Amino acid sequence: MTRSPRQGGFTLLEVLIALAIVAMSVGALLGTITSSASNVIYLKEKTLAEWVALNRLTEVRIDQQMPGKGKRSGNSVMAGMRWEWQEEVVELPIKGMFRIEVRAHPTGEAVDDTRPTEKPTAQTLSPSTTSGTSKDSIPWTTTVIGVVGSARSPVRDAVAAPYEGSQLGPPPPGTPGGAPNTPAPPKSGAP
Repeated sequence: MTRSPRQGGFTLLEVLIALAIVAMSVGALLGTITSSASNVIYLKEKTLAEWVALNRLTEVRIDQQMPGKGKRSGNSVMAGMRWEWQEEVVELPIKGMFRIEVRAHPTGEAVDDTRPTEKPTAQTLSPSTTSGTSKDSIPWTTTVIGVVGSARSPVRDAVAAPYEGSQLGPPPPGTPGGAPNTPAPPKSGAP
């Protein structure tokens, strides 16, 4: 049996170079996937923190009492996690206007929020703290800023007109109870 001097196939060096290229490609692909996954986790955390801060700002805005100046902190439960928030109320140069800055971040504590709650679901307040505490160095996930004024109406009645019942005036023509919807006679002298 005779052998040809060169048979078809890859040399060991060619196979090693091909494997090195595949290994680098797979490494780059895994790095991209890992980066994408960590970005998704970061964006979820940032979105939830913003919702917690916006909820707190809304609670302050709809409360009947004006917020006191200074810093307050508390916590809230959202999406199975406990979140810490801190609000700072500063009076603006315009009389009766207050700037409210709310910061929020996750505490890392998982909470089972599927069980029925025994307490009200409102966010809890902690006593006011002065600036310069260890909370100033916390890396807050998000910050929300809003303005609230002291001109609040004590009236809690609905402001919309009723949908049924008495009408505000006579019904327009062409509606039940109104004048019939008949065309007007033609004007004389029209071309």
